[in-house]
Amino acid sequence: MLRTLVLLISITTAACGWHLRGAPKNFPPGSKLYIATEDPRSELAESITRLLQTSGLPLAETPVEADFTLTIHKETERKRTVSVDAQGRASEYELITSAEYSVRDNTGRDLLTNAKADIYRTLEWDDDEVVSKGEEERLQREEMRRELIGRIIDRLRRLDISAPVTDNPATP
Repeated sequence: MLRTLVLLISITTAACGWHLRGAPKNFPPGSKLYIATEDPRSELAESITRLLQTSGLPLAETPVEADFTLTIHKETERKRTVSVDAQGRASEYELITSAEYSVRDNTGRDLLTNAKADIYRTLEWDDDEVVSKGEEERLQREEMRRELIGRIIDRLRRLDISAPVTDNPATP
């Protein structure tokens, strides 16, 4: 009975196209990715590294042994006032988390140049609830970072590493 149930679930999930998300599968088997960053204390690079390691993508220790290099140029977190109350105090903020990154192969060919990923969230603010709103902002920032990592990895999945790169980025 248990075998039948497991078989039925396996067939159902395979038929609907469901699969575990993780490492990009478009890199050739055995190829290694090196993650470089301009900020040595980059939390984003550390998080991407952990995710890719746990999902089985081989990572290179040095750029020399890597087949591909993901470089995170800049990561920023911003907050801007969207609306104010009758007393002129901020009542709503827009949280923005961004990253700029590039991908290059071991021959120096740019596969992705200065790509940018942005995540936006709105945070309602109340000066009477500063502690709870601060915690809510922290939680939203964590969620935004996870979504940003997901977008970067999705973009890595969509790279066509076998296609020739043209000099004109406007040409497909």
